[in-house]
Amino acid sequence: MNNPPSKEELIISIINFLENDIISELKGQKRFHAHVAKNSLNIVLRQLRLEEENNSKEKKRLKEILKIEGNLKELNQILCEKINNEEIDINNDDLIDHLYKTTMEKLSIDQPNYSGYLAEKK
Repeated sequence: MNNPPSKEELIISIINFLENDIISELKGQKRFHAHVAKNSLNIVLRQLRLEEENNSKEKKRLKEILKIEGNLKELNQILCEKINNEEIDINNDDLIDHLYKTTMEKLSIDQPNYSGYLAEKK
C-alpha cells in the first residue's frame, strides 16, 4: 500500500518545481509573483514545522506571567490590556523575556534570514 505524501513533502515538491522549472522561464511581474509564491510556501512549511511548538511555549510563558488559564489569543489580549492599563510594568523582566522569545519564535517562521534574527540567534 502506498502512503500519500505528507503536507511537508507536497509543499517541498511545489517549491522545488517553482525554483527549478518555472521561475527561470518567467520574466517581469510573473517571475516576481512566482518568487512570492515560493516564499509563501516556505513560510507555510516553517509554520508546519515550528508553529505548534512555538505557540505552546508562548502560551506557557503567558500563563506564568498572567497566572491564569486561557487560549493563546485570549492570553495575548489580556496581556495587552494589562500593559495598556499599567497593571503589568513594561520593565518587568519576565515580560521582556517573553516578548524577546516570542519575537524570535515569530521571526524563525516569517523571516529566518533577517540579519537581526541571525545575529541574535548566535
